[in-house]
Amino acid sequence: MILNFSKNPLRQIVGIVFWNRYNFLFFVVCAAVAFVTHHYYEFNLPPIPVSILGGALAIFLGFRNSSAYDRWWEARKVWGSVVNNSRSLGLELITYPIGSTEAHKEEIDIWRKTAILRHIAWLYALKASLRKQKVDLSQFLSENEINSIQGKQNLPAQILVLQGNAVEYAFEKGWIEEFRFNALIGTLKKFYDDQGKAERIKNTVFPFYYNYFTLFFLWLFTMSLPFALVGLMNSWWMIPMSILISFAFFILNKSGVITETPFQGTAADTPMSHICRTIEIDLLQMIDTDEAKMPSPLPTNMGRFGVEFQD
Repeated sequence: MILNFSKNPLRQIVGIVFWNRYNFLFFVVCAAVAFVTHHYYEFNLPPIPVSILGGALAIFLGFRNSSAYDRWWEARKVWGSVVNNSRSLGLELITYPIGSTEAHKEEIDIWRKTAILRHIAWLYALKASLRKQKVDLSQFLSENEINSIQGKQNLPAQILVLQGNAVEYAFEKGWIEEFRFNALIGTLKKFYDDQGKAERIKNTVFPFYYNYFTLFFLWLFTMSLPFALVGLMNSWWMIPMSILISFAFFILNKSGVITETPFQGTAADTPMSHICRTIEIDLLQMIDTDEAKMPSPLPTNMGRFGVEFQD
């Protein structure tokens, strides 16, 4: 998730121009061609049809950006729910099991730590699944658990099955009563809900016709705009004006394209790595993990031209 383009306004402008340089060049060429053809051949387009086209394009862009932001915000709410439910699960794992003897207490402590690590494995497996990446869970899962889920299509879902089996084991051992058993299973169901919502956002493609016709009208408008402006302004000032207006429409479309895919792993996406590390630290501190073994919070990344973002 991008936090800031740059604290230096000049670097902001340079960065924006650099990352959109080919489109800027296209707008410059269109404006220059329009100015030359009008100067030598007195060719220009009537402004009213072009303005109507711009209005239609603005409607498409407005709907597309609104829908794209809804997808991005829903993705962030899903991971906000993962954070809250993860802390609730940690609290339940810490407070629910009760051992009657010292031997039971030691066994429960091992079971509790294993369950916490298993949930951290689920977090990183879900992140990797949404980003279509490979993940190494050997530091969180035992060898038997890794072998049991190896080759399965949906690793996060299988890890929750392991977690459910562990809760059932604790219930059969008498460490938790039926009410608390049902509460823990209910919390695990919430993680299934969160995972399903995230997968729905990931796998639901934005309607093709909105993408296609928005892009089609965008290029038609940016190519025809300078030929309409040159007849109105009849001056070389129409070149920078045409470039600015074309770029404004282009950047609105680009912002929608970037925002509509919140799990692609780009700088503008939901910061799942940052969120997973935050939850990991919270849960490990609940089981009094040694500070020397505690992972550090992920730092803010610094990209080209001073862009600050969280992965």
